[in-house]
This record gives sequence, C-alpha cells and structure tokens, in this order.
Amino acid sequence: MRGPVKPQTQEVLRAIIESPKNIVIFALDRDYRYLAFNENHRLTMKAIWGVDIHVGLNMLEEVVGRDDDRVRAKDNFDRALGGESFVLIEEYGDELKQRRIYEDIYSPIYDRAGNVLGLTVYLTDITEQRQSELELERYRAQLEELVADRTRELEAAHAQLLHAQKLESLGVMAGGIAHDFNNILSAILGHTDVALRSQSPEAVSSQLACIRSAVVQARHLTDQLLTSAGKGKFALRAINLSATVNETLALININLPKSVWVACDLGAELPAVEADVSQIRQITMNLVRNSAEAIAGEGEIHVRTYLLEPDAKLPGQTQFGDMRPELRYVCLEVKDTGCGIEADTQRRIFDPFYTSKFAGRGLGLAAVLGVVRNHEGALAVDSQPGVGTTFRVCLPSTERPVDPAGPVQGATRTLQIPNKGSVLLVDDDDRVRSVTADLISLLGLPVVQAASGTEACWRFHQNSEDILLVMLDLTMPGLGGLETLERLRAIRPNVEVILQSGYTADAFGSDLASLQQVQFLHKPFEIDTLIDALAIALEHTQLTQTH
Repeated sequence: MRGPVKPQTQEVLRAIIESPKNIVIFALDRDYRYLAFNENHRLTMKAIWGVDIHVGLNMLEEVVGRDDDRVRAKDNFDRALGGESFVLIEEYGDELKQRRIYEDIYSPIYDRAGNVLGLTVYLTDITEQRQSELELERYRAQLEELVADRTRELEAAHAQLLHAQKLESLGVMAGGIAHDFNNILSAILGHTDVALRSQSPEAVSSQLACIRSAVVQARHLTDQLLTSAGKGKFALRAINLSATVNETLALININLPKSVWVACDLGAELPAVEADVSQIRQITMNLVRNSAEAIAGEGEIHVRTYLLEPDAKLPGQTQFGDMRPELRYVCLEVKDTGCGIEADTQRRIFDPFYTSKFAGRGLGLAAVLGVVRNHEGALAVDSQPGVGTTFRVCLPSTERPVDPAGPVQGATRTLQIPNKGSVLLVDDDDRVRSVTADLISLLGLPVVQAASGTEACWRFHQNSEDILLVMLDLTMPGLGGLETLERLRAIRPNVEVILQSGYTADAFGSDLASLQQVQFLHKPFEIDTLIDALAIALEHTQLTQTH
C-alpha cells in the first residue's frame, strides 16, 4: 500500500492550487463537503456569503445563502458527480452584495478504481470582462441606432431631393407641353374662326386643311411624348442604317441654315439593324437639327455611320444604355462645331422640354433617348464648351438581310358596303363617338351608338345579327373595353372587333396579342386608316358568313 502523503508533497500540491492568482479552485466529496480549496476561494466565499470555510464544511447547507443559487449549484455538482465534465457561465452572490459572473469548469474526481469520489471546480471571475462586453454591446447598439437614424435621414433627404427634381422635371415638361399645345390650339382656333366667317367654299376648304395639319402636328407631339417615355409603337425590320440616314439628310438639308455645311461619311458595307425606319429618321432629324441650332454663324456638321466590333468601347463623357460585349453595334455619329455643352448639363438635355436657352424647347433629344432605349441601343455624348458636341447612337446589328419591302405608305383598301347591317360604335366620350359616327356614316355604313360597355352589351343582345362589326373604345369607366368584348363574344363568338384607344397597343401588353379577329386603331386616326380597318373587318365578316 502507498503511504501517507509526505509533508513536502502536500506543500507542492498546496503551491499548485494557490499558484493561479485569478482562479478559484475547490473540491467537494459526494456529500458536497470540502476536500480542498485555495485561498482565492476562501476569500471569495467570505466576500460573497460572509462564511469562513474549512475542510469538511458542507458547501450547500452551510455556505451558499440563496435558494436559487443552492438549487443550481446542486444540479451542477450532481452532473460532475455523475462523471460529466463541462463549462458554464454563471452568476453568484448575496442579494445584498454585487453579483459576480464566473466561467466555471466542472470535473469529476476518480479514485484508482475509477469510482467518482468527488468533484473539482475551477472558477474564473469574468465580471469586468462581461461588463466590458455588455458595455461594448450597448455602444454598438447605440452606434447602430445612430447609423440607422442617419441612414433614415439621408434616405428621407434623398427622397425629398428626388421629389423636388421630379417636380422640377414635371414643371419643365408641363410648361413645354402647354407651350407647344397652346401654339397648336391657337392655330386650330384661329383657322376655325376664319372658316366660320368665310363666305367662299374655297376659303373654308383652305382653313380646314390648315386645321387638319395642326391636328396631325398635335398627334406627332403626343407620339414624341410616348417615345420619350419609352412607350412608343415600333414596327421593327432589318434596315440599312446608312441608306436610311442618307434619305433623311436629303429631306432636311433644304431646311438647314445656309451657313451650316453638312458632310457625310456613311459606311457602305455595314450589317443591318433591326429598327423602325420612321423612328431612325426621327432621331437623325432631331440630332442634325439640334447640331444646327448649336452653331452660331458658320459651322459644320459631320454625319458618320460605322461598325463597332464586340468589346469595343463607346467614347463619350455621358452615356445611356448598356452595350452587350458579345454584340456588334452599328453607330450613327453626329458631330458639330457648335457652342458645346457643359458637363453638368449633358444629362439634363435629354429631359423633355429642357433647354439651357429659350430657343430649341421641345422633345427632340428626349425622343432620341426613348427610341434608343426601345431599340436596346446605347447613346453617348461628348462635348466641350466652345469646341462642339458629338452624339453617338449605337444599335445592335443583325445578321438578317435588309428587308427591301417595308410598309407601303398611304395604301388604302376599297371599302365594299354590304346591303344590310350596321356598325356598333362604343365610346364614352360624346365628341369622339359623334365625329367617328359621322365618318362611318360618310363612308356609307349605318351606325348604332353606345356610350358605355353596359349599353353596348344591351344593344348587341337586342339585335346581334344586324351588327356587322363593333368599334370599341378600350378605356371606359365601369365596364371596360376588354370586359365588354368578352361579353359581346359570349353572345356571338365570331364578331369582328376594331379596338381603339388614345394609348398605344403596347400599353395593354399580352391582353391584346392573344385576341383573334381584332384590329387596333390608335387615336387620333385618319380616315384612310379607318377605311383600311373597316374594309378588313367587313372582309372577315363576309368570309365568316359564307362559311
């Protein structure tokens, strides 16, 4: 058998448990009586519970003074006595004194046979550390709240700035629209008054022609508004950009000042682009006229078309739109020797009706940007005050061959008037409905009018077989155009319908694309356009009746 521990060995063991200056160490037997402890633990128990501990003292019954601490300590001791080692963060202390926080390591004590004869606990006081961590967390929370408050303030200020900028842009746009439309309305009103006072049919006819011209101008203005907003209607086909630009320059050259000279360098072997010819002509005219206005006195405008290979960079201080690196782009460049544009003004020149000078107000450059965006292209501006400005419009190329056909302008079908039957005209605007009815009657077709979708359904139900076709406004209060169409076709599924709206067909998305036996007219429309639509509808009606 092994003899008793020598005094020297006991001193070494005592030195070992006393050497950690910041750690509390104690050991208990299975009845929670002290087997050993260091001086740190003795002082801690004296400070917390006011008890002078000694070997053999029952810690739970004679030292710990709080029931909740006693229950928790017993649970932890029993875990260790059950053979488990574990670490806990715990809080202990008398309710009359400051509670302290400890990191506690619990371990069982085994005899030579492997039986648990007690437990040992190592405690490190981490109160100050935890308080520092809590303080740091409070500071972090306060900082996060300050950042959040500041972020909210900045977001609110940014929103106010955007709102102010939007109001400013809307103000400029509203002023520009009012200016241009008032000019058109002045012409219409003036020519109307002259016509009403004229005595000769020739004079009245002349005034009416002027009124019609003003109305067409107003329609072009609304088309430009839609284009600048990216809502314009496009008829895409493969075109030769150089040829289209050349044709456009031939048309506008005679209207440019004599002091402005236009030079061309139009690429001859360029691939085609998928574009709307009328819109490409429009941006060419707008860019060239803008350059001409920027030239005071004599100057030059250079118009060039060329190819940008994949990954090529588009030069320009201010750019709009993203270019896909794998595509080739065909570019239109218009460069002038005019007054130039300040760097901070370059983006604003594309706002509708914005101008840095009184002359030149309008939608020209805004419409150019709208066309470019609708064609998935890019636009760049490079300018220097006193030197000149260069506009570059880049459109993605296509491998399709140039389409030589394109829509035939001014072609009108022959309208074959049937022996019987009428047109059901549905529009909630009395003036539009009345004048459209007059036009249809002028063409020789009887008209039944309805001021709402509900009335249209009632009239159609009363005599659906006498209705040749339906002209139906899409945007009506109450029962809308598409809902009315659905109800009419529930009565007669094959009825021909001509939908009409002041909005473009694109505004209604897939709702129109899926419809059969339907045409669309964009208000205001000319009589030739109406004749074409009526002729197609009547042809379809006749074919349906034959079969």
